Amino acid sequence: AELLQPSHASACAAAIDASAAMADAAGPGSLPTASETVYLTAIDGEGNACSFINSNYMGFGSGLVPLGCGFTLQNRGANFSLQPGHPNVLAPRKRPYHTIIPGMLTKSGELAASFGVMGGFMQPQGHVQVLLNMLMHGMDPQAALDAPRLCL
Repeated sequence: AELLQPSHASACAAAIDASAAMADAAGPGSLPTASETVYLTAIDGEGNACSFINSNYMGFGSGLVPLGCGFTLQNRGANFSLQPGHPNVLAPRKRPYHTIIPGMLTKSGELAASFGVMGGFMQPQGHVQVLLNMLMHGMDPQAALDAPRLCL
């Protein structure tokens, strides 16, 4: 409960030292020039929703093209492991870390929002930041998505 308190957020914000921030973290020419991920959401007049994310990952994804479809199938499962003891092993009662994370928010059992973010390994914290922007700062979904985000 403490993590959701405005006083906790203020204390965390006060701990950021702007003078220690890197002016150009990535360096010229090192930022990605293309994206492999697509996200969409739609809600119909009856409240049925779809939150969909697809990422080819590693260029052409799996390299498999469904007959007559004209697109490649994703391969975001590449980060899973079958090696026993690995932190991201597929096993019973485990939830392996993944970056294909479409989201839906409910309130009192009803759909409140259908949302998602792109960003690879930043997605879980991106979801939290978008939700906080909507729930704590009163932003509409577009403003919440457009707002700057931190990546830890």
